Amino acid sequence: MTTYLSEKFKQLRKNRDLTQEQVADIFDVTSQTVSRWETGTNMPDIGLLPHIAIFFKVTVDELLGTEVVLGEQKVSEYKRDIRNLLNIGKADKAIEMARIALKEYPVNYYLQNLLVQALCTVDAETFKQEIIAVSERVMEYCPDPNICLDAKFQLFNQYVEWDMKEEAEKILVTLPSEAWYTQDVNAGSVLEGEEWLQNQQLQIVRFTILLCDFIKGYARKADLDTLQRIKWYKAAMQIEALTDSMRDDGGDSVERAFRHLDVAELYCEAGDIENALTCVEKATQNAMKHLNIMYKTESLFDVVRGTERFVACFELLRANSGALKH
Repeated sequence: MTTYLSEKFKQLRKNRDLTQEQVADIFDVTSQTVSRWETGTNMPDIGLLPHIAIFFKVTVDELLGTEVVLGEQKVSEYKRDIRNLLNIGKADKAIEMARIALKEYPVNYYLQNLLVQALCTVDAETFKQEIIAVSERVMEYCPDPNICLDAKFQLFNQYVEWDMKEEAEKILVTLPSEAWYTQDVNAGSVLEGEEWLQNQQLQIVRFTILLCDFIKGYARKADLDTLQRIKWYKAAMQIEALTDSMRDDGGDSVERAFRHLDVAELYCEAGDIENALTCVEKATQNAMKHLNIMYKTESLFDVVRGTERFVACFELLRANSGALKH
């Protein structure tokens, strides 16, 4: 609030074409005092605030930036709630809330980014044009380089998923080329205590996600037999499990469910029914609502679909899916 008041006061003074000395005479203070107000080093006495507001024909709330502060708090609440909805798999609700938030704060690029994330989660193909338009707007106009980079990376991945390789390559060449020479990676060398611990945990989580993405990509595309693919997938899941306690969400249970299903399919392909069923049970425990992943026709799951344990998983999902939709 001090920073906002200092900037607001300076703006009001300049709008009236007054010098710091003239303002000092008006309010019976020294020019050094006015300078400290404008640099944020100090604030006017509380008893003087109404007189300053009256002189510049604004309210005390406008002078202090109360509405700005409250607005920032409301945006933070929107961000938190949308992220929470995405984390528990309620992307439809996240989209609804993001649209409401953007009606109030239409140029908030972080909220726009969250909207794109939610749209990609629900049905990227249906919202394709909106995803591209909003992402490009963030990339072009957002002054925050971190938000801009996040938007680029998100759209890049979506282009890859849509098999739009030419568009993906145009974004790829604009992404940072080297990850090692960054502040985040090297900050641990100079930090101490709690700051060091938080930095190390953050970097471990970040690079674990990156490493596991590479492992899963390798397992999907490399010339490996089924058992080798299972080995790589399970290794990635074990690495992810190590960092669950470091993550704010405790680990993405929905994502984990899909990973168990990936491994279950491979076990089905290998004819290992016992391990396939164990993975299906684990997936059921991790995500109660994603029935459709195992309902697909002509699925490798056909080899276990009629077993008692497989049916029990579906019954548990059916019993809980209704509550999870609301």
